[in-house]
Amino acid sequence: APRAWARLPGHFQPRAAAVPLCMVQLQAAPEQVQALQGNCFPRLSQSQGSSEELRCLQLINQQQEGSDLEELISNQSCLKLANTIKAYVTTVKAQRSYFNTSEGQAPPKTPSKPSAHLTLRPQSLAHDGSSKRFGNLSQSCRHAIARWEDSTIHSHLQNITYRDGRLRVNQAGKYYVYSQIYFRYPSDGASTRISVPQLVQCINWKTSYSQPILLLKGVGTKCWAPEANYGLHALYQGGLFELKAGDELFVSVSSLAIDYNDAAASYFGAFRLDL
Repeated sequence: APRAWARLPGHFQPRAAAVPLCMVQLQAAPEQVQALQGNCFPRLSQSQGSSEELRCLQLINQQQEGSDLEELISNQSCLKLANTIKAYVTTVKAQRSYFNTSEGQAPPKTPSKPSAHLTLRPQSLAHDGSSKRFGNLSQSCRHAIARWEDSTIHSHLQNITYRDGRLRVNQAGKYYVYSQIYFRYPSDGASTRISVPQLVQCINWKTSYSQPILLLKGVGTKCWAPEANYGLHALYQGGLFELKAGDELFVSVSSLAIDYNDAAASYFGAFRLDL
């Protein structure tokens, strides 16, 4: 038990004696000793106390550090004083426990629901997902997007794993899966306006089977304004699906002509619903 210097409570203090600080052997943790040294133990000269307790204080103050305390242990006045201080320490510990559980500490958190929201990173033909690692993709959606941001101010991951363009489900359940791609086609004059591009976005589901399964497909065919430098169009789609642990999701598109400069325009995500 640590040895501490402590001021005694007001109702143990002599009427007018300016007794110096006493050394009290307490079975208390350092934080309880600090509490005793603080607001609860005012100076000895501020209120009244009994003569027995004063004699005990005088005995304590006469002791040298490291000296034998047998006389104090056998002294009834000191035993009474020690028991009172011990009761006070017990009260302080109980109050600390109460405040820690009711105010100072938040209740234990329940596991967070799985969720993910990714934003697009610049792609290139070298990074596009036409390789075999994504499986056989339909010709209209042959470019898998392999680069997403997962740890920016616009994106996050929670109990879902992301790697190389894929979201991997860790907990089975019903998930709402969604994606938006913001296409940005450059205009090359009349030839572009005659050859109207077909914009396609797909969300694919990879299970234990070798080939991905098409979950969602969005298609748009747009004619741009003649004076526009770029043709802009956003495709959004989303749906609710039953997924198992280990299932993977990824997005593929018809073209990599996408606006990569706006993190709020192109995104991909999923979150579990408790239904």
